[in-house]
Amino acid sequence: MKKKSLLQAVIAVLTLLAVFVVPVKAVFAADDITTENVNVTINKRIWDEGKTPSDIQNTGETMDFGGDPLNGSEFTVYNVTEKYYELIQNSDQKTAIAAIQADAEAVAPAYATKVAAQVTAGQGQATFGNLPVKNDAGQYNVYLFIETKTPDNITVTKRSVPIVLAMPIYKLDANQNPTDVINSDIQLYPKNETAEDTKEFSNAGDFSNVTIDGQEFANVTTGDTLNYKLTVNIPANIGDANAVQSFKVHDKPSDGLALVDGTVKVGDLVEGTDYTIIYANGGFTVELNLTSDKVKALAGQKLQLTYDMKLTAEVDPDQLQNNKASVQINNTPEQEITPPKPVGTGGYQFVKKDAQTGKTLKGAEFVVANSDQSKFAVFTTNANNEYVFSKWVDTKDAATKVVSDDNGSIKVIGLVNGSYVLNETKTPSDDYVILKDGTIEFTVEHGKYATSELEVKNTPKGLLPSTGGSGIYAFLIIGAGMMVGAYIWFKKSREQAEV
Repeated sequence: MKKKSLLQAVIAVLTLLAVFVVPVKAVFAADDITTENVNVTINKRIWDEGKTPSDIQNTGETMDFGGDPLNGSEFTVYNVTEKYYELIQNSDQKTAIAAIQADAEAVAPAYATKVAAQVTAGQGQATFGNLPVKNDAGQYNVYLFIETKTPDNITVTKRSVPIVLAMPIYKLDANQNPTDVINSDIQLYPKNETAEDTKEFSNAGDFSNVTIDGQEFANVTTGDTLNYKLTVNIPANIGDANAVQSFKVHDKPSDGLALVDGTVKVGDLVEGTDYTIIYANGGFTVELNLTSDKVKALAGQKLQLTYDMKLTAEVDPDQLQNNKASVQINNTPEQEITPPKPVGTGGYQFVKKDAQTGKTLKGAEFVVANSDQSKFAVFTTNANNEYVFSKWVDTKDAATKVVSDDNGSIKVIGLVNGSYVLNETKTPSDDYVILKDGTIEFTVEHGKYATSELEVKNTPKGLLPSTGGSGIYAFLIIGAGMMVGAYIWFKKSREQAEV
């Protein structure tokens, strides 16, 4: 009897190691087992990319397996006893188990009979209770455990391998040697791996970094092109229609950012064949075609999306602009991706006035130059009557003439922080003295556009009466009065001299 028990123990430990240390998983035992039913508890664990341990010996009992508990994974147990015994007729147990695992790589094979399904909860656990050790024919049952669905709120890039569990399972002692005691409460620890989706501002290094109130941002103009890259992880079960019915990538820029037309590239996938794209609110939504062979081949892989954006003409220069993105599986709540560094721009406001009366003046023309007046700005205009920066040119003649409106106002936006010069090229009328180049200097700082307003004053030229006008009569009267006064003075002087 001792020899028989020893043989049983040796077989049990070998098969237990096959179950939990390597992908082949099974346990066998002799025929004198009295335990009729067992419980099997799935303890689902997940690791970040590259941190999943390769080999951890599972004892079949509660253990500190590492990783984080994962809720929302569906596991389904199938009975594959008949197929198992068929396979071992001309092979060995390990080869038979490997074959069943291979068949179950994507979905359960046709020969697998579904027993039950459970979803992990609490601490990532799902328990299958009262699984019969033997079937009606007296054979030890063989069970196949498959992770049939992964959570929609996290992208699982590596799901657990199918587990083949052949009854019965023996407990191990402190030295990890099998005992003669049947394990009727089996603990399994299948492993998953996830990877972080990322969004990058690819050419952020081309711009100056500015920090205001503890917030760092890239200081850009409305003429700059901003390059972005999204790296999303495709679920390992993307090809299983029962698990994944839709996979979408959303890009949602703030109001001051908008996509540059025709710049979206989705890996080497083909629009209309492998994915569809919908443009909305300055961003887009890409939905993968889950029947595409190219998409199915991406299972567990990374997909890169690249595209360009620009600040809009209506951007608020006092608000930072963010570019957010998310992944959405099966139309459940979106998995937000950490946005990259925000961007910010600036602007300035002027009001043209008469230097003497303080009245606002319409029609004065200016050009905006950089601090050393070597470059001059080209602007477009927006619906808010603001001049929106486009680019720099080398000559004043090629620059945009910004003109004071009915309220004497001039507003320029889309400039980076720094010093600039406003040069007058035309006065409101010929009655005003034109300002000398370099007279008006101003400083742009993000966040201060709304409170900036520099008064630009024109001095009127001195006024003289025109010939033949009403003013000549005053001169004539004054002249006549002076002549009469001189005559009277002269006459009195003579009379005094003759006396």
